[in-house]
Amino acid sequence: MIIFALITLVLGQNETLFIQHPQELANNVGLQTIKFNIANFGFVPYGQRIAGMLEVASPFTFCQPEFNNSNNLSNDYSNVKVLLVQRGDCTFFIKTMNAQSYGYQMLVIVDNQDEEITGLNLVSLNETKEIDIPAIMISKKQGDLIKEYMDRNINERVYIVVKFPEMMKSEKVSYQYWFSAMDRSSYQFLEQFYPFHIEMRDQLEFTPHYAIDRCGICKKEDYKKPNQQCLSGGRYCASDPDADGPLTGQDAVREIVKQLCIFKQDQLKWWQYAVKYSNRCLTNTEILKCASEVMEQVNIDQKEVKSCYEKSFNNKNDELEDNELLSQQYQINLNFSAFSWPILYINDLKYKGALTVSTYTYNYETGAQQLFDTSHFGPLQTICRGFNEQYLPKICKQRMIGYIDDGIWIEHSLNSSTWVTWVIVLTTMILLMICTTFLYKRMYRKETNDQINQQVNIHLAQYYALNEQEKSMRK
Repeated sequence: MIIFALITLVLGQNETLFIQHPQELANNVGLQTIKFNIANFGFVPYGQRIAGMLEVASPFTFCQPEFNNSNNLSNDYSNVKVLLVQRGDCTFFIKTMNAQSYGYQMLVIVDNQDEEITGLNLVSLNETKEIDIPAIMISKKQGDLIKEYMDRNINERVYIVVKFPEMMKSEKVSYQYWFSAMDRSSYQFLEQFYPFHIEMRDQLEFTPHYAIDRCGICKKEDYKKPNQQCLSGGRYCASDPDADGPLTGQDAVREIVKQLCIFKQDQLKWWQYAVKYSNRCLTNTEILKCASEVMEQVNIDQKEVKSCYEKSFNNKNDELEDNELLSQQYQINLNFSAFSWPILYINDLKYKGALTVSTYTYNYETGAQQLFDTSHFGPLQTICRGFNEQYLPKICKQRMIGYIDDGIWIEHSLNSSTWVTWVIVLTTMILLMICTTFLYKRMYRKETNDQINQQVNIHLAQYYALNEQEKSMRK
């Protein structure tokens, strides 16, 4: 397992990387402020930092590593390793996966072009393998300065500290999630976070948002012609959910309006509907009938949803007339520059990192679920860090890495969680009890044997003395 050490609280709001040693490199004018961009995969330790020794990858692109990983694996608390690689030749995901498999706790990618890195989107292309370490990118200019120094000073150890963004603290945490109404994979975050939302719902403010687009050609035609992939004459569009199947983009946009109406009606029922709908209906050929059945099962007033749907369109004409709910949704998407999905914002900070974990089981019929390792469930960890200490929910105290109930922050490994800690403690106590019992038995047996031997020796001495006395009397 990958150990993620030297994680502590950070007071700064902005993500920064700085050189801790050697001073010659740390004092370089071009490295005084090193900004970085965080990848949209892996575990991102918001509000924390990683401090460790930096190594240069071989080859620098690290798509096909050349050295033996047995020499680089390290679980030593004092020897956290960070790898410096160059962008190019393979995906960010492959580079990070290679670094993780070689025992590194973080990857620093050097851009191979002179450009503004903050606008880049470091994505995983929906890879299925789990990544537990963060990956960040720094500019080409600053990355080249670091690498050139390390190439010139091969025997010099370079130590860096990476501070990740601190969440804004509040009594209630707000989070917003953008997803596609008919994309099964984008519901996975909702499914996994659902039980935690239910437990903390009085302290959370949640808002769903939906992926919608606008038809450029339709705008030139003043939105006066129907479009198979759009409603409102092309103002609001969605991708065809089943390609050559019976569904169209219109069906996807209609589902968005229905879900917005359900959310207005009852937020808890929206959650129940969304989870059941994604599991049952998005793999069902009769998706529209299935959606109606799910609404009935969770006691949603379908007449009220229908009325809300019709009223949201001017003159109740969904093919050509504008829609109030979709208009608001489209404007929100523009304000947040939400042009891709899924996207998660927590306390107005855009979340980076993996939205889901693979090691979980969930029964959407009963709601029973278990996340085996919530220390890897980044959204939960980040939402918990958004609470002020005095308002921290019980589930956060139980599941939050680095937190124990008396309010003391402790350093943890990436793969640790509360239950793992208790298992280790209990196991240690049991082993100590067994060892104590074993040693006590050995000491007790030794003492008993010594006493028996002593008594036997006394009786033998008395016997020999009497025997000698009898012999002397006979003489």
